[in-house]
Amino acid sequence: MQDRPLKILIADDTPTNIKQMEVVVRRLGHEPVVATDGLQAIAVYEREAPDMVFMDINMPRLDGISAVRRIREIDAGSKWTPIVFVSALDGIEDIVKGIEAGGDDYIVKPASLSMLRARINGYSRLLRLQRELEIRREQSEEQAQLGAHVMDRLTDAEGLRDPIQQHFNIPAETFSGDLLCAARAPGDVFSVMLADATGHGLPAALTALPLTQAFYSMTAKGFPLSSIAEELNRKLKAILPPDRFVAATLASVDVRNQTVEVWNGGNPAALFVTQEGMVAMRWISRHPPLGILTDGQFSGATDTAVFNEPGELLLCSDGLIEAENHDGTWLNEEGVMRLLGQGTERRLRFDNLRRGVDGHLGGRPARDDISCMMVALPVERRRKHRVASPGIVEHKGEVQAWRMELSYGAGELRYIDVVPAVLGFLTQVNILRNHQGTLFLIVSELFSNALDYGLLGLDSSTKDWIGGFDIYMQQRAERLSALRSGRIDLAFEVHQQGRHAVLDICVSDTGPGFAYRGVLADSERDEGLQRPQWRGIPLVKSLCSELVYSGSGNKVRARYILSEIAAADGTEPLKEVVAAPWGNQGSGDGMILFEDPC
Repeated sequence: MQDRPLKILIADDTPTNIKQMEVVVRRLGHEPVVATDGLQAIAVYEREAPDMVFMDINMPRLDGISAVRRIREIDAGSKWTPIVFVSALDGIEDIVKGIEAGGDDYIVKPASLSMLRARINGYSRLLRLQRELEIRREQSEEQAQLGAHVMDRLTDAEGLRDPIQQHFNIPAETFSGDLLCAARAPGDVFSVMLADATGHGLPAALTALPLTQAFYSMTAKGFPLSSIAEELNRKLKAILPPDRFVAATLASVDVRNQTVEVWNGGNPAALFVTQEGMVAMRWISRHPPLGILTDGQFSGATDTAVFNEPGELLLCSDGLIEAENHDGTWLNEEGVMRLLGQGTERRLRFDNLRRGVDGHLGGRPARDDISCMMVALPVERRRKHRVASPGIVEHKGEVQAWRMELSYGAGELRYIDVVPAVLGFLTQVNILRNHQGTLFLIVSELFSNALDYGLLGLDSSTKDWIGGFDIYMQQRAERLSALRSGRIDLAFEVHQQGRHAVLDICVSDTGPGFAYRGVLADSERDEGLQRPQWRGIPLVKSLCSELVYSGSGNKVRARYILSEIAAADGTEPLKEVVAAPWGNQGSGDGMILFEDPC
């Protein structure tokens, strides 16, 4: 920064002293302003706002000591103006008195010209540094205001005001590197993301911000959680330096069908918390954070579970688990659960958690950003009503038949994200549009089985090993990349069956199939929910009225009820249907047949 001329106040009642100092000030390129007594010095100071003051002590009307005290009261800490006393009084008590009054320096008369020049040049450098600091502070405040505005606009989403969720975000600095996003996807599926960027403050916040637009746009279009995770990783990998990454938990809650789907990369375990405050399910981190792996290495594979009792899904960043009290003791998961267990109602329990975190910190700032989100998972118990559930609506008149067939060869399967592509077609059909969340679960499970077990020949039991999930996903990526033959065919048909509009989904592959009878028998015994390798089958079964395997197991048809059709005379449907605790298909039994339907 280039030095600018200073305005220097010279307060002295001796004309020769004033003249001498004026000469020095002008030769150094600065501007002198003059006062001949203490009261005049105060008036000139208020009017001219000088950058520096040379003050005599013995002056008429008001002495220099009193004048400096008044000047310091005028400034009142708003700025620093160096004041140098220039006086014939040379006693140590005079010097101390001047410094205590607010002076910064003291020169005994007669002052040499070189001494005056040195003082002016020295304080000029200090004032330049002060201006630089002020400019940086102003720029920092401007950046903070702009950053706060942008963060507020990008994170103030309607989903974060949805009553199904509660959340808090406690920044360690001005900005939080933790990011919370929530939105409703098609089919009324509630999707959330809790992201934790490396570092703190504005740099960490900027690291996480690119995730918001992709999350919200892809969620609105109904992309599956796995595709969203892959796109978020791709975006961060392309723009972040190697030492930056973002831990994230993505989750989709389908209350209608009682399912929770989770992708966890580097965050603490997501928890299903029962109404009694117990952990019933855990989704640990199975993936590295976003922005580390390349496309070929990254896996968007998710974990899906069916819940049949009400509770809450709890997501948090490691800042919550590692929050320290005055002794340096972490809150830990046990402390979080203890705080949640102190309330009976959902909102009261979450309020207890928030207050408990503050109490644990004891008024000290957190060492890391702390964020937490809790999503309600309600369950509607069995009851009789005129329509099967929120998923089955009354349809007036005849159902317009519709059919679509698709075939994917090895070349397409290697690079096309088939499920979201197929859903893009399906959701253009009016009668299917409101069922997108459920259709995604059905289609993704049937397609994954056809690809993984039919064409790639993967062994699902690998997932039961220690570290088996990662091994399984690595084998999947390698075999998919090497796939050179095989085909998967998909067919979708909307038609009327009796008093229902139904969608038949047929998936077949050219692989050798699998021993489906034994697998289905096992799933019947333990409902398949305790066996990770086959839990997709009972999930699809619970969502459909029929699940039909045929051939060697490489063909399957799922029948999904879309709506109940009113009688031709406009009367209500004749038959009352009992809603299942987690399904939308009437009895919820999901009958499985062994015949060739396709």
